[in-house]
Amino acid sequence: MTAETSRSFYSKFREWFYQLLFPQGMRKPTDKESHFLPNFCEGRMVLNVVVVAEMLALVISLVMPVPSIFFTSYFEAFLQISIFIQWIALACTGSLCVTRRYLVRLPDRTALIIAYLIVLLVTVMVNELAVWILFFTGKISSARPDWYTHMHFQNLSVSAIINLLMLGYLLTKQELVQRTASEAAAKIDALQSRIRPHFVFNAMNIIASLIRTDPKKAETAVEDMSELFRMMLNGEESMVPVRREVEVAEKYLALEKLRLDNRLEVIWDIGKFPRKAIMPILTLQPLLENAITQGIERLPGGGTVSVTLWEEDDTIRIRISNPLPKVKKKATDTNMDAMLDNIRQRFESHYGDQARLKTETTEGRYIVSVVLPVRDEY
Repeated sequence: MTAETSRSFYSKFREWFYQLLFPQGMRKPTDKESHFLPNFCEGRMVLNVVVVAEMLALVISLVMPVPSIFFTSYFEAFLQISIFIQWIALACTGSLCVTRRYLVRLPDRTALIIAYLIVLLVTVMVNELAVWILFFTGKISSARPDWYTHMHFQNLSVSAIINLLMLGYLLTKQELVQRTASEAAAKIDALQSRIRPHFVFNAMNIIASLIRTDPKKAETAVEDMSELFRMMLNGEESMVPVRREVEVAEKYLALEKLRLDNRLEVIWDIGKFPRKAIMPILTLQPLLENAITQGIERLPGGGTVSVTLWEEDDTIRIRISNPLPKVKKKATDTNMDAMLDNIRQRFESHYGDQARLKTETTEGRYIVSVVLPVRDEY
């Protein structure tokens, strides 16, 4: 058989074996996809395994009969049992670290069964290795002592029970995480759906107000609104890059500028952000709408809206300020409070208690401050 024929045979065999393990139609998740099996290659996971194994060794050593043929004291029992259990624990961790990349491609039930069989096989192998070490070091006179079968059965039973509980816990935990994520996504979609119709209504009002007074501006407004909707509705993601969110806000302000003309001035101050930094979609637009409705629209001479975005201490900072009229309208204030509550709820769904939205009035200006954790993944 030539080298070329050997390579061809090996290539076909590898392809056949891969298809056997991962038939067509089986999901092939990306690295970002979650799985009930954690990443056993991570240092924190290895440390957790070591700590749990050490606690198990302590419990077993306390119930072992001492003295015995192996141990003369509880300390010696703990030391030897600890080494033995750590062998099993670290060997299982290493095996799952190597095989996880293949297990995550399988259905959860199949991956669970294979992972379970792997840890049982590793337990048997470490048991056998321990017996041979005892034999070669002279601790026992035979590689097959009277208690050989009992030891294998006992250790395998303990390993089977503990690992079954562990894998069952991991699977249950993942199902809970997925259910919680689905509920959070549904809540975010519901909150976003409240903002979008409200925004469409306001945009149509802007165009309607321009049709009679300035058809040219109305035509420009329709084009801007079309472009804005394309940007907003392109995809179903709830998190978008900061630059895209700024573009949406700029398009919205262009529409408002057509309606308010010289009454509206906007000052932008945008700092540098990580290239992949993201934030919840439709964060800036409702805040700017709030600034215009609360202040600019009610002032005969209009005013200036200041928008500042920057990164500080691994957080995205947003500060929007606008002038306030002396007389407030309760109905409008109620609507704006509802919008701000909506935004707070969306932040809570995305970030928990890590995000903050604060409002204040200083020297005749209404200021909204937002702090969001920096994220760089969808």
